[in-house]
Amino acid sequence: MANRAIWNVRKRHEWLATPLKPRRVKRSTKLRCGLQDAIDRKATNTEG
Repeated sequence: MANRAIWNVRKRHEWLATPLKPRRVKRSTKLRCGLQDAIDRKATNTEG
């Protein structure tokens, strides 16, 4: 029972070390927020 907190702290550090997966956003939501425009601009800039 005594080492429970130590284990939790260790696990929490491991969990914080891993980057979060990006949240899935639907295309319609991206369009509404103006995100899709930015993605399109970025895509055309890298191509040409």
